[in-house]
Amino acid sequence: MNETKPSVDPHGVYTVKRTCAALEVSYKTLRKYRMNGHIQPINPDNPHRLKYTGQSILDCWFKLRML
Repeated sequence: MNETKPSVDPHGVYTVKRTCAALEVSYKTLRKYRMNGHIQPINPDNPHRLKYTGQSILDCWFKLRML
């Protein structure tokens, strides 16, 4: 995971690919974070095209940095 704070817009909406790039993790790692409750998509009813807010990316980064 990225040691520096991701540069994302807290009000922006990001795809899985952009979220992985911001956190510098693979999509499988992002899936593990989602399954463990570290990050939540804004559209959980559509598992084929998940989207994440910039604020949820930042929250996830802060949570995982403290572990």
